[in-house]
Amino acid sequence: MYNLEFDSAQELFREVVRDEPESATARTFLASALLYEILARQGSLQSQLFVMGNKFLHQGRKPPDPELKQRFEERIDEARAVAERRRKANKNDPDALFALGLAYANLANYSTGVEGKYFRGLRYGKKAYKYHKKLHELHPDLYDTGVVLGTHNYVLGSLPRVMRFFLFFVGARGNRERGLRHLQEAAESGTFLRTYARVLLAVAWIREEKPEEAQRVLEALRSDYPRNPLFLFELARFYRQQGLYPEAAQVCREMLTRLRTRPLSPRILGPEDALLELGRVESAAGNPEAALHTLRQIDRVAAAEQRIVAWSLIERGRIFDQMGERRMALAEYDKVILLAADPESIRLAHAYKKKPYRPEVNSSPKPRTLGLKSGGGGAN
Repeated sequence: MYNLEFDSAQELFREVVRDEPESATARTFLASALLYEILARQGSLQSQLFVMGNKFLHQGRKPPDPELKQRFEERIDEARAVAERRRKANKNDPDALFALGLAYANLANYSTGVEGKYFRGLRYGKKAYKYHKKLHELHPDLYDTGVVLGTHNYVLGSLPRVMRFFLFFVGARGNRERGLRHLQEAAESGTFLRTYARVLLAVAWIREEKPEEAQRVLEALRSDYPRNPLFLFELARFYRQQGLYPEAAQVCREMLTRLRTRPLSPRILGPEDALLELGRVESAAGNPEAALHTLRQIDRVAAAEQRIVAWSLIERGRIFDQMGERRMALAEYDKVILLAADPESIRLAHAYKKKPYRPEVNSSPKPRTLGLKSGGGGAN
């Protein structure tokens, strides 16, 4: 699943369900695999979206594939039915508690990440937290509960004070530091959800402005899941944001080669994604001519995602504005508006037509040397 090979992953989970028909957890993991594919098809697996910033909250979402949605809902319903049956026999049944917590966490992710229904997601999240908190109290050495407990505490604890005050009265509260501790425990000692905990922990370290910790986790994920270009994509973007331009460019080229020789199906990422990020790296590194050459290659990518094409045109317009080539910049912005592929790129194109793009003062990070070697990490 973490290598984005969804058909194979789901078939293996179905085998487990057939072998262990009374395991609610097995059915919930199958639902998790289906949800992972739904989010991947939507482009919602990128870390900038997990961070839940304004861009994510207001972005347009592709509707999920109806067949995938139905299968996800059916597996969730089956898992909850098996879990409730087990709880009738034993209210503290570990399999039932774990499955119910994970099922409601999946529903919370679906509500927020797919449907954009945040308060419904909050209600599901509270239920997930309740079941895994009870399981953690009964079995403190089951560190996988740290994913739900950590996410709940960290997200709610990171909200603005005014929002936390409001949520306090509806019974939702969190603690950021406690959330980080739970995620770290799950990432280091978890059995089933260790990888997912590491992904969330990388996002948290970026938010906490601890680049060394984030880099260590991202490089381990890259090493452990070499067939997943999303981890390469996130590492390249992280390197760029940290001013590690040679390392970022190298990862972009590795990703580009992989996507050209082994295309993803479904097309979660394409060569255009790697080229756009490489163009951004070259522009940030002060090489506008190379960036323009790279970004123009997107025009020749077959079946390129039109949203990425629009953003490549925005980047080209920005570069022309910085070079003082206003006429060339305006031509790129006009193409964005004509393409009409992405609301945010259209908004920026209109803004830059009125006022030339100028980078913010001190907005680019200073180049730095790589402080960590690419590392290993567990195989989970």
